Amino acid sequence: MDGFTQASSVVVLANTNRPEILDPALLRPGRFGRQVTVPLPALVDRERILAVHTREKHLGADVDLRAVARGTPGLSGAELANLVNEAALRAARANRSELRATDFDDARDRLILGRRDANALLPDERLRVAVHESGHALAAALSPTADPVAKITILPAGMALGATHQLPVDERRLYTERYLTDLLTIRLAGRCAELLVLGQASTGAADDLAGATQLARRMVLEYGLSRLGPVAYPPSPTQGLDGSPERPYGDDTQRLVDTEVSRLLREASKRADSLLAGHRSALDLVAHLLLEAETVDGSSVYDILRKVSTGVT
Repeated sequence: MDGFTQASSVVVLANTNRPEILDPALLRPGRFGRQVTVPLPALVDRERILAVHTREKHLGADVDLRAVARGTPGLSGAELANLVNEAALRAARANRSELRATDFDDARDRLILGRRDANALLPDERLRVAVHESGHALAAALSPTADPVAKITILPAGMALGATHQLPVDERRLYTERYLTDLLTIRLAGRCAELLVLGQASTGAADDLAGATQLARRMVLEYGLSRLGPVAYPPSPTQGLDGSPERPYGDDTQRLVDTEVSRLLREASKRADSLLAGHRSALDLVAHLLLEAETVDGSSVYDILRKVSTGVT
């Protein structure tokens, strides 16, 4: 990489998607004149990338690329290209020359959740999944800072037996404490709905519990959003003898951390219980609609809440 003079007109470009494995000798001063970090595309960028990959595709009148971009946060340019290809394959299987909004929805589910599971759920499992997803959707619709509910399904895909999709209105870069506590409430609401309606929880809440616990732990250790106060213990890059990350604090602090994580989760569970118990009729109506249709648009949840609040059934 050395040997170029100031009068040289040759520019050498190099890229990598694994900067963490580069040899330090490559990164020493003088090796590269500029280092440019390319982040994942934001909402506007994703819309433009989708427009590039759909230029030679026939899009139906119901396709809104901005809506598709809203539903794909965190996807790279290559993954967006794959999304369009998957949507095109689904249209081809249906003997259609145009891509419809449902093709993009199904393609997104395939990429995020995995292949649709052909094995049908048992009747009692189907009811439990419907109740579980209704709890997520209702808590999201009732939480003031939550992203809007876009779609609910009880069709198994990959490891998921059902899913509740939320689409952000705008690309977020900062998350308030209220937003995070609402997110904890939504993640635990599926389990709370099972307890409220069916009397007992199930293993279907395992991923929700893992995600909620991880979020609560970050609120305590990294964001200073707990009774520990304005202190942060970010993950250590070094590992101990057992292979786990080294802790920059002692056992007494660890006990306080565990207590705070448990408190945040219990409080979120109580909020979810209160929300669902106060809107029990809406919860039952959403679950019944899911059992009939299997996949429900998010607007139906808001319609049910409006009808229940006005006394219209």
